[in-house]
Amino acid sequence: MNYALFIARRYLQTKKRSALVSRITSIAVGGVFVGTMTLVIVLSVINGFETELRQRIVGFNTHVLVFARTPDAWADVDTALTRIKQEKEVVATAPFVRSEALAAYELIPGRRTKLRGVVVKGIDLAQEHLVSSVVDSIRPSIDSFHTSGFEDEVPRMGAVLGLDLALDLGIGLGEELSIVTAPGTLRGHDVEPETYVCRVLGFFNSGMYEFDSRFVYVDINDAERMFDFETGLRGVSVMIKDMYRAESFDEHIQTVLNIRDYGTNNWIQLNQNLFSYMKIEKTLMFLMLTLIILVAAFNLVGMLTMVIMEKRREIGILRSMGASGRGVMSVFMVEGTAIGVAGTIGGLVTGLIACYVLDRVSLDLPGDVYFIKTLPVLVHWQDLVLIGLSSVVICFLATVYPSWEASRLTPVEAIRDL
Repeated sequence: MNYALFIARRYLQTKKRSALVSRITSIAVGGVFVGTMTLVIVLSVINGFETELRQRIVGFNTHVLVFARTPDAWADVDTALTRIKQEKEVVATAPFVRSEALAAYELIPGRRTKLRGVVVKGIDLAQEHLVSSVVDSIRPSIDSFHTSGFEDEVPRMGAVLGLDLALDLGIGLGEELSIVTAPGTLRGHDVEPETYVCRVLGFFNSGMYEFDSRFVYVDINDAERMFDFETGLRGVSVMIKDMYRAESFDEHIQTVLNIRDYGTNNWIQLNQNLFSYMKIEKTLMFLMLTLIILVAAFNLVGMLTMVIMEKRREIGILRSMGASGRGVMSVFMVEGTAIGVAGTIGGLVTGLIACYVLDRVSLDLPGDVYFIKTLPVLVHWQDLVLIGLSSVVICFLATVYPSWEASRLTPVEAIRDL
């Protein structure tokens, strides 16, 4: 065995060291342990948030949006759909009409009314089911927006509300909701707002507060009557096989369709700012939490300095027996790095255990703050490798200076000072 490794192992295993050195060693190991564990947990939670947000956003908005620029283009949307469906990457399509409006619910008839700004989206339930996960979350389940279950009542348009919006308004199943369209301008003339009374047929829960607190779903034919072309966006939702190819497919669709008649967008561009922010946040969080390991590295420097002072006689003996300065330096670099590796491995293992526990513990988060209501955890092996390497490299670099000082001791100086 290489004598540097042998001696470093003996120094680590020996019990004949001062209590102060032992405490500083424990602090150094603990610092690396805590820093590594914290990095694993925090980065895994950020990964979970990002993945969960991506899946829920895509599940709500589908992959690619194609919208009509002119009334004639919308009238000829079936031809555009035929062209889109011919693409091999396309899985399903669904038309939609979308606009903003005001939702009003009378808590006390004639005396107290609650108002909320909402996004009204007209869909075809059968087709929307193929491109979005929202339809599956509607409770109670419905096959259409017809108010067939309320024959004894005045016929109304059917509507499905986000669960958080319904709780905010205080509206219940089967009650009436008024939708007031926004005023606009059509062909140079002012358009007065109109009120449409809908009956609540159910509630959807996408799991994202941003959507569940704002959206109202109605039948696409009703939405076309509520919003003219100037006040409502008309388009088609397109689901493709690989959602991460949405940008390239978006560009391809622009070459297939007439760009003057149809515009396109995709889920990546629509949420680019959000995911860019999360990426920057993850990087900054990694750099900030690495400071914990740096603090532990300073403890490691102090520990090695005290060990060197304690082992001056042994160093002198080694040098007198022919050990080179590089060999002496290797002894203490191996010892310090071994301490760093021990703390790193312990932190990685404990961090993984903590992530496992957090992933299985139900924590209710405020949806209006965190977008989602549960704490997701996702461990990436790339992060584990990066954390482990960073921790070991920092600990290794921390051993260089005190080990170099030990290598400069001559046999005469080491023995004379005793």
